[in-house]
Amino acid sequence: MAVTGTDGFVGSALVRLAGPLVYAQHRGPDAGGFDLAEQRRIETLFDGADVVVHLAGPSAVGKSFAAPAEFARVHAAGTASVLAAAERIGVRRFVHVSSAEVYGRVVPVPVVETAPIAPVSPYGAAKWAGEVLVASAAQRGAFDAVTILRPFSIYGPGLRSEGLVGRLVRQAAARVPMRVFSTAPVRDYVHVDDVVHALMLASARTSGGLLTLNIAAGRPVTVPDLAVLCAEIGGGPSELCEIGSADRPSALDILWLVADISFAERAIEWRPTIALRDGLRSCMADGTCA
Repeated sequence: MAVTGTDGFVGSALVRLAGPLVYAQHRGPDAGGFDLAEQRRIETLFDGADVVVHLAGPSAVGKSFAAPAEFARVHAAGTASVLAAAERIGVRRFVHVSSAEVYGRVVPVPVVETAPIAPVSPYGAAKWAGEVLVASAAQRGAFDAVTILRPFSIYGPGLRSEGLVGRLVRQAAARVPMRVFSTAPVRDYVHVDDVVHALMLASARTSGGLLTLNIAAGRPVTVPDLAVLCAEIGGGPSELCEIGSADRPSALDILWLVADISFAERAIEWRPTIALRDGLRSCMADGTCA
């Protein structure tokens, strides 16, 4: 298995849990690695691998509004380079990690994989462009098996503190009142170890063409509910204060993003196993969110 983006949150967790199965690792320029535009170096990295798991690229949705061209360069053009290198080397299986952000603003019902695609953030649009490139490669038979995963809200040890879960865990550990951008959103939280399990199952597919799968817990969680859980674990106050966000325009807020995961359960026999309370406890015990 060759993995791009092993300096990131999910990539580092995959390396930690998959161990010797990871044949080669790509790290981005900020971590002393190389840019995905350097196709020859990518080909050298992939040489000998039978499956590529593509995780590389920035994931801070809010920051994409200030740098849309950079997000498009990495998630669209970078994905094109990775696909071309994998095809040229003769890799037979390809796993691409996209995002639930491709769905955009949806009606408040669990989202299925066939729901309309209408991203509202540059990050979501760039991720969708990457998906289109991957699907095109699958349709022309470039690989025996191609899997696109659309994770929802990933959390767990090692999560950056700027995200909602990271901020709440940090504040709960410090036992201070909790400050959030908004109390309105409803999200579907999936532990990073469960995401890695889905990646492992997807990478084991050897045939069957293209699959696109939601990866989530399949449960709606409000911001107040999340804050209460964090406060109970950390022993601090659970009151919330809204402070607003300068990164993402409020008119483009996605208020509901919850998955229907029944297709992933059937297609690759994947199910989330880590309860939210247990996952938040692991974040707080690890200390990396704080």
